[in-house]
Amino acid sequence: MASALTLANLLDWLDGGMLLLPTARAARELRASFDARRRALGLTAWEPAPALFWQQWTSSLWSELVVAGVETRLLLNAAQEHSLWREIVVDDTAHRTLGSPDSLAELAHTAWALAARYNTTARLPPSPSTAGLRHDSRIFSQWAAEFTRRCMERNLLSADLLDDALRLHVERGMLPAPTALELVGFADLTLAQQGLLTALRERGAAIAMHYLAAAPDAQPLRASITAADPREELQWAARWVRRYLEDHRESHPRVAILVPNLAEERAELDSVFRDVLAPELQSIATDLSSSPWEISAAAPLASLAMISAALGLAQWTRGPLSLDRIGTLLLSPYLGDPSQRDALACFDANTLRRQTLLRPQIDMAHVLRLLSPREPDTPALAEWLRDVQSLAQRAASIRAATFAEWMEHMRALLAAAQWPSAESQALTAAEFEATRAWDGVLDLVSTLDFSGRRVPFDAALEALQFHAQRTACASPTLRAPVQVMRVAEAEGCLFDAVVFLRATDANWPAPERANPLLPWPLQRSLAMPGTDAARTTQRAREVTAALLARSGTVLFTSAAADNEGQLRPAPLLTEFGVAQLSPEQLCPAPPPSPHIEPETFADDAPLPPLTTTQVRGGAAVLQAQAACGFRAFAEFRLFASGLESRDLGFDARDIGSRVHLALESFWREMKSQQRLLHATPEETDEILRLAVNTALQHNLTPRGDWDHTYLDLQRRRLHKLLKDWLEMERVRGPFQVIDSEHKVILPIGPLDLRLRLDRMDRIGVDDEGEDEVVLVDYKTGASAHPNLWQGNRPDEPQLPLYALHPPSGSVKAIAFAKVRPGKQMKWSGYEAEPGILPKARGNAADLNQLIADWRVTLTQLAQDFADGKAFVDPKAYPDTCDRCGQRLLCRLDPATLREQDNEESVEETDG
Repeated sequence: MASALTLANLLDWLDGGMLLLPTARAARELRASFDARRRALGLTAWEPAPALFWQQWTSSLWSELVVAGVETRLLLNAAQEHSLWREIVVDDTAHRTLGSPDSLAELAHTAWALAARYNTTARLPPSPSTAGLRHDSRIFSQWAAEFTRRCMERNLLSADLLDDALRLHVERGMLPAPTALELVGFADLTLAQQGLLTALRERGAAIAMHYLAAAPDAQPLRASITAADPREELQWAARWVRRYLEDHRESHPRVAILVPNLAEERAELDSVFRDVLAPELQSIATDLSSSPWEISAAAPLASLAMISAALGLAQWTRGPLSLDRIGTLLLSPYLGDPSQRDALACFDANTLRRQTLLRPQIDMAHVLRLLSPREPDTPALAEWLRDVQSLAQRAASIRAATFAEWMEHMRALLAAAQWPSAESQALTAAEFEATRAWDGVLDLVSTLDFSGRRVPFDAALEALQFHAQRTACASPTLRAPVQVMRVAEAEGCLFDAVVFLRATDANWPAPERANPLLPWPLQRSLAMPGTDAARTTQRAREVTAALLARSGTVLFTSAAADNEGQLRPAPLLTEFGVAQLSPEQLCPAPPPSPHIEPETFADDAPLPPLTTTQVRGGAAVLQAQAACGFRAFAEFRLFASGLESRDLGFDARDIGSRVHLALESFWREMKSQQRLLHATPEETDEILRLAVNTALQHNLTPRGDWDHTYLDLQRRRLHKLLKDWLEMERVRGPFQVIDSEHKVILPIGPLDLRLRLDRMDRIGVDDEGEDEVVLVDYKTGASAHPNLWQGNRPDEPQLPLYALHPPSGSVKAIAFAKVRPGKQMKWSGYEAEPGILPKARGNAADLNQLIADWRVTLTQLAQDFADGKAFVDPKAYPDTCDRCGQRLLCRLDPATLREQDNEESVEETDG
């Protein structure tokens, strides 16, 4: 007959006998409590507590059989069993699907494990053509038969069949039964477990079942609260937990927080707990290894930054990676020398990301070419990267090796890269735990040698990545007072208080689904999960009753509504008589935050004068000053700049500059419109072809097939674009190109700006013998328009500045040459008289007046910049700030920009 045991009873029992618990967590928690009692008694050494979880116990029994020579079969671990299922899926060419072999192997193993728990693997239909079965069930039956055959052929045993195999040995007298066996906290035994226990009883073992109970002096609290929304629910729960811990500080209480969908809630839980339980941990640089809460929903090992760096480095040795991935590796604190991090950041921003032709993927050899001896700031990077490449080159000559040999190669690669960190950088507790888990995964993959296969490194790396993703890496267990876990993990555990979050009718009873691969009649006959709603409800009822029995204080929380609509508390709460309280009755609301009056300071300190009149930046200085004085100050006096975002291949600026280069080269040869009109199509096409080739080859050394293919596409595109543009040149008035890409220094107010004029055409000579000219600025973007020259704060002051260079009266037209495909290809500007440029606007009086106005406006902007007028005053907030690289330095509220970004994203999505 089952008996009730408190924590004190369990600890007393461990002094003289062994206890079996249902989960690894329950056994670990009990052993920790046992150790705490021993320390409290003043002991310095003691035997480990004989508290085992079920799988640990059965594995030890199997080891005894192996040592005694009774068993010779290899008990498969998780990696080996997955490998065998994957092998079967890959070999089944008759049933290939779109699913990956790994996902199908996982699905098949899940179905097999479920069947094993119910002792039904032998009852799976042996023939794939069995009538009445669905297609998926027939395929799985065939896979299961093949799995059984291969296990028998290779002398292997599935871990899911261990309980049944031990039962057979007990029945045959090959495994002696223990005198007594004490099981604690088992809510439900599988048929396989029941079969083993029955065999042990028949062999004389005294088996006792115990359930857990709260301490007799516990003051029970059974209550539930309903908050307005899910976020508020978490906040009320966290406030109550904090108050409970403070009220019971002397007894060192332990609180469990049960969350039905823990993996989805982890980030928000962590955020609320930081805010309520430990606001001192708000800093992102804080090590959370010793926080007062532990969340059992461990992240996949491969998702951790240090493990991702290790896997990424291995992938890089096999072939090129994306630019972002390489940047992440170079700046990783887990690779290379931490003291070189700033130099690496400069290399990434100023060299790697500013290549003329940005490839979609970059290999290690290309990065090493960029790290030539002329780069003095990155010697440490080159050193460890060359060591890694040297190891990779030696490995590339090996066609195949064992998994264990490849895992040793992996360790050598990481050692060469100084992973996980240099000796001067200490690991946090969480990082140290991750390195232990990583070593465990390397050892796990090494056991795949059970198959006797030799594989290439790519196959070994693929297996390593899969098992690193499959392995959960929990934070180090420090016995934090607050334990956050799934409901099933609480089985067999004792806590002073329990908070059951999200206790709604949608989450409790938790929804269950039948297995898609097992035959439905078989699942239904055995009441497997997802086949009987009444059984699911009864199981939840039993779990709830056990939870209330073994916990002195239980609080259920729910929300009245979420984003999807109204919510209702779980009906089981009413059935168990749980009292419904308001959140304020349970825990007083926190006081409002104190209001802090802002302090105002006058920003009237003068800036130091410019050290020279020659300011780097050209027309961009006045463009920035017109947009916002602070931007001009930050960019051209502080020289602050954001990281540039570049597109693959040529970005928009690269394409624009190569259009400039091609047209410069073309007109250097063609000279004038007259020659253009009289040249044969073949002659014009040849000059244009040479000009395009010259532009594309400027400062560029193509390497590999991707480079050559991409440049060929750009060559054809650019040739077509410029050929169409030459038609625009043919229909305007006569001209001769007299200057192209000409550099000048233009005095404007107190500044001397370096300018480069795209092009100047001579269209005639005035009465005084001076050239009459047209100023041209090539544009490949869509936004170029004469309106950008207007007002006291012009958006595009470059052409107005050019207009101030020659005598005002000689400028007969000023225009953007919009070299764009389709209808957007046109001239856009002002002309002194009709006919100079097609569809230009304005007359001579207007143009002369515009130039005079521009002189005043641009002189004032130059004076403002020199005087240090650096007020945060965007011309058109927030549009001016949208792509400003100084948003981290200025004092404007970035929230409004995020709102605008969200609105733009919605508009783009809707479009």
